Amino acid sequence: MHGAFILAQAGLLNQVVSTTFPSDINKMRDRFPSLDIRENVWFVHDGKMITSAGGARSFEAAMYLCDILYGSEVTNDLAGGLVLEYNLSNYPHLIIDQEKDN
Repeated sequence: MHGAFILAQAGLLNQVVSTTFPSDINKMRDRFPSLDIRENVWFVHDGKMITSAGGARSFEAAMYLCDILYGSEVTNDLAGGLVLEYNLSNYPHLIIDQEKDN
């Protein structure tokens, strides 16, 4: 069991859109049928939760979070140090309306 499964088991993904490792999406849907689990995205940000497709795709979610917390200059410096290119528009992702956090 990993990431999104643990969050789901704890009830933290109730009323939240999420994703997980592509080969585990059907398993997660079977285990947690009431959850809104999306496929064909590298990460989903809904409210206070960010879930990703995991593995190598977790870097994009991490860069996105860094961008939110520290801004694009820090994020691009970090990405360069990791020999990555951070360009959010190139990543299949889903950002749910953040107004519900307020």
